[in-house]
Amino acid sequence: MARNEKEETIHIGSKEALALIIPYFRKKFWEQTKSVVWVVSYMTLFQLIVLRIPIKEAGIISLGIFAVIIGLTFFMEGLYLGIMPLGETIGLRLPQKGNLFTIIVFCLFVGIVATLAEPAISVLKQSGSAVNPWDAPLLFHLLNEGADVLFLSIAIGVGFSIVFGIIRIIYGISLSKFLVPSLIILILITIYAFNNENLRLISGLAWDSGVVATGSLTVPLIVALGLGVSKASRTSDTTTGFGVVTLASLFPILSVFVVGLYFAPNLPQPMPKEKFFAGGITVEQSKLLFGEKNPETLFGISEKEHNSQLSIHNKLVKIMEGMSESFSDSLQAIIPLAGCLILFLYVILRESLPFTDELYLGILFVFIGLAIFNFGIFFGLSKLGSQVGNKLPSSFRSIELTDSTREIKNFNPKIVFTATDEHGTTEDFFYLKDKKSFSQIPFRDKNYDSKSEIYSYVPIHGPLFGKEDNLLGYFVALLFAFLLGYSATLAEPALSALATSVEEVTVGTVKKRVLIQAVGIGVGLGTLLGILKIFVGIPLLYILLPSYIFLVFLTLLSKPEFIDIAWDSAGVTTGPITVPLIIVLGLGIGNQLNIVDGFGILSSAAIFPVLTVLVMGLWMERSRRQSLTNIEAEEK
Repeated sequence: MARNEKEETIHIGSKEALALIIPYFRKKFWEQTKSVVWVVSYMTLFQLIVLRIPIKEAGIISLGIFAVIIGLTFFMEGLYLGIMPLGETIGLRLPQKGNLFTIIVFCLFVGIVATLAEPAISVLKQSGSAVNPWDAPLLFHLLNEGADVLFLSIAIGVGFSIVFGIIRIIYGISLSKFLVPSLIILILITIYAFNNENLRLISGLAWDSGVVATGSLTVPLIVALGLGVSKASRTSDTTTGFGVVTLASLFPILSVFVVGLYFAPNLPQPMPKEKFFAGGITVEQSKLLFGEKNPETLFGISEKEHNSQLSIHNKLVKIMEGMSESFSDSLQAIIPLAGCLILFLYVILRESLPFTDELYLGILFVFIGLAIFNFGIFFGLSKLGSQVGNKLPSSFRSIELTDSTREIKNFNPKIVFTATDEHGTTEDFFYLKDKKSFSQIPFRDKNYDSKSEIYSYVPIHGPLFGKEDNLLGYFVALLFAFLLGYSATLAEPALSALATSVEEVTVGTVKKRVLIQAVGIGVGLGTLLGILKIFVGIPLLYILLPSYIFLVFLTLLSKPEFIDIAWDSAGVTTGPITVPLIIVLGLGIGNQLNIVDGFGILSSAAIFPVLTVLVMGLWMERSRRQSLTNIEAEEK
């Protein structure tokens, strides 16, 4: 766009500035509120009305949800003002002023730094406590003592994927030439891992890592970089700017498997808890799993902390510590990324940006938004998703509400009665007085400590829709999963950004609204299948293998522009809203049903959007041909 050479300086007072900023901020805040409130309200009402269980720590969760909305408002505005223009400008200049070696080094470095700054990846840090070391030693190691190695491997995977993605665009290589071999290698390594118990238990983590790596920060940057390089390259058409996100969601899977193969020989195989603590592991294996910590002390303390009720003072201290940690993490994530991009632009490419004030303001917004958002994820979305995940199996099975455990002091075993049924089966119980009412409580020997005379009462809830393992209860849970995946996807800002870019570069051929709906339905179906995997215990390989074979078949039938868009859609479906909710939901369900590996839902949720978008593309192509045929018939 041409600009006037003479620009007049306009002085705006503070009142006028506020009068301009407040309505604009209110509009952006309302956009993020609409995207978050629906999915949060849906989960809250489902737990309150369908599962009939109150929300624990509702005040802190509400504060966290509000922080998520504020954080997203700043974060997304910062992306549009700072990170995306920076990425596209570098993408435009990179093929013109940089040689192949410079391009490779830059793409590798920016991929690593952007992934480490990715807010979605922080969710993996929180999931380590949900895994028991005796059930899945390799998975426990990668999420705890080996977490830094895991995150670095994911980041390196993204870095190499950007290198190959940019080279593909510059030299005009079809995405399928990278896609098909990559999928064959990943399927083969997943089949190999299926035969090793430790490696099989990290398969879900590996495939989910590919989705986590392509979040709200990485995707806009990669898409902007890819579109910039595509515009500058003569060998590519406009839509080949897409496809980099696809590779960015595949290469991290391979790098996580490689790290798993490296550590697996040095760790024990899964075993019962009693054997694990009775000398089942060597000193070297214990050091690899727990570092210098004592495992028995570590797990004893964790259990007590989990069951204890925090005072208001301790809650405030915990909130303040969380805020401080979030700002510190955000600073460490954004400064290297923004510094790398700016230095590369000014020093290596010797280019300057117009609107530098907007650029620096955008980077500041990204920093503030990321800090507030991370705080909100930890205290809001993760807590809510974990609660719903833990309670969801109560629709078809009776479960223990461990977070509602009550300690009954001075318990006297003499008040315990014994009841029998028509088959002669006996069960112990006692009466509990709660205010003015009395209720019968089942008595469990394991919950009574004779030394302290304390009985720990864990309420039992469900099954809500018939007998144990009834089909109606499963149907309700799976319907919940579909609607959650669908609604959470519609709230994803990365999907909106991608759909806008697709509509622009296809000149309206692919409508933004149609693409978003196709992706939303696909994620809903994938989430449903992922939760069914946990319910029934289906190995992840049995879902991935037939799905990807079918997708390769559809890919070969589709036009290149739809291939790029469809596979990129899979990469952006799971961002800052979906990832925390779905990961903690899966882990919560797994904990409640004693399933070791609650991962895999994200990878399942990422497959079906590709399928729905490819089907949409085939249908649009068929409609276009039909229209041409009709026009030709009318002309004759």
